[in-house]
Amino acid sequence: MYKRATLRGFLVFLILAVLTASFLYPLYFMLINSLKTRTEYFVNPFALPREGLQLINYTTMISQFKILTLFKNTFIISTGTVILILLVGIFASYAFAKLRFKGKSVLFVAVLMTMFVPSQVTIIPLFVSFSKVGLVNSYLSVILAYLALFLPEAVLLLTANFRGILDEMVEAAEIDGCSYLQKIWYVIIPMGRAAIFLAIIFYFIMSWNDLFTPMIFLTKMEKRTVMVALASLMGRYSGSPTYQFAGLLLSAIPALIVYFIFQRNIIRGLSMGAIK
Repeated sequence: MYKRATLRGFLVFLILAVLTASFLYPLYFMLINSLKTRTEYFVNPFALPREGLQLINYTTMISQFKILTLFKNTFIISTGTVILILLVGIFASYAFAKLRFKGKSVLFVAVLMTMFVPSQVTIIPLFVSFSKVGLVNSYLSVILAYLALFLPEAVLLLTANFRGILDEMVEAAEIDGCSYLQKIWYVIIPMGRAAIFLAIIFYFIMSWNDLFTPMIFLTKMEKRTVMVALASLMGRYSGSPTYQFAGLLLSAIPALIVYFIFQRNIIRGLSMGAIK
């Protein structure tokens, strides 16, 4: 039994090590090549830099990129998207998970069915609707489009998590005099924090890395997001891959920061309850 457990643990460790290496290697590849000259890259893209660290690749991208403006635009959109998804998703998921009302199952299935509608199908009606009310070239247009696109998945994720919360916990809070909002704040959110933090990470990164939606709704240069600007720079520097790697790494930094901030809270949330 001990040998089997040891072998099983070793296999799990080996699989996790391989997966970790496969995820980290692209970042390593971009990092070493973003610090090379163009000639070094074409000679051997897998070798370490030998002619000194070419930080000029990053300074060029920052000067051409207008990095602070792009980060501000994308951060506003990504943060607004996450906030709206959580506000709507938590209340909707609580209703689907804990409340009893007629037609709940049908409504839940109808919400989930919208997950199978491609965003490309709805983009033209959304653009026409937003243009009529003057929302094109505003952050709100992209945030609302993301809300419609991501909310069904968020409801599915949060509902599945909230169903695992004991009904007795909610009933005890109600006996203690908690209102509807207080039950969500003191019971549902603390006990469902693992799924909530996972949603924060996932939908922030999804909205940060998206190219299609902001490219359609934000046509003004000063409203561009990181990915839209990066796509134009990829064409401008198509013959200089070292610049491209530098731009890709710069655009990935905020998403990586958000991941590292909240990934610990996912693990912590799995072991914490509504102790208030």
